[in-house]
Amino acid sequence: MGLPNQFNDIIHSNLKVSAAWLPITNNYLLGDYGIISEGVFTKMGNIKEYNVSFDAAQGPDATIDFTSADTKVIKFVAGAQVDVIPEGAIDAKITISFKKEGSFIVKAPTISVNEIQNVNQLANQLKDAKGWRRMWKVVYQTYQALEPVVISTISADTEISFSGDATALKSMKLGNAGLELSSNKEVGLNIHGKQGIIGLGLFKLRLIGGGVNILSVSEKQGDITAELLIGDKAPANDF
Repeated sequence: MGLPNQFNDIIHSNLKVSAAWLPITNNYLLGDYGIISEGVFTKMGNIKEYNVSFDAAQGPDATIDFTSADTKVIKFVAGAQVDVIPEGAIDAKITISFKKEGSFIVKAPTISVNEIQNVNQLANQLKDAKGWRRMWKVVYQTYQALEPVVISTISADTEISFSGDATALKSMKLGNAGLELSSNKEVGLNIHGKQGIIGLGLFKLRLIGGGVNILSVSEKQGDITAELLIGDKAPANDF
């Protein structure tokens, strides 16, 4: 399984949405549309091209705290291993030891969610839009991570160390921009001290008799996680 698919599985399992790839360092917006390619969403454009409009609002915040299995977190103060890093500690450090290759740490204490409010109204606009394909997915939620850390390993027995701000280390806020990172081996993903989109809520349309079905989709192996219905439920067709 490739790196994008691995990351998508983590985001799906923890946030129940699709991954934004690349994570954090992207420019996804509400209303972007596209397809799933190599297991992740690929943007083709924005629905504003079809002269449709939508209302956006803030949704409930989220959080993610994922570390792969067989991973050890070790805390140090002045070179000595400790159970807890005290406030104001000097020479504090946290080392994360990954036993296996292809391991991940994905942490974001705060994820701000922005979402389209009038999805039903928008769906009816898209249904009648000339040239719109119901196979296309639409971004109706963006999950923006604040101070995240996203790291993946290439080799087994990789160690990542975080040092610097003792307050951030004490509270395990490893995405804090005041921390310095070091590694004993090359890593795959290494995103730290930034903010950006980490997950995407997607929907698509399909016909249901005389109406349209809005499918809120999570693209882990094409799973459909929820349905919002317009019109009567009936056998559906995508096109």
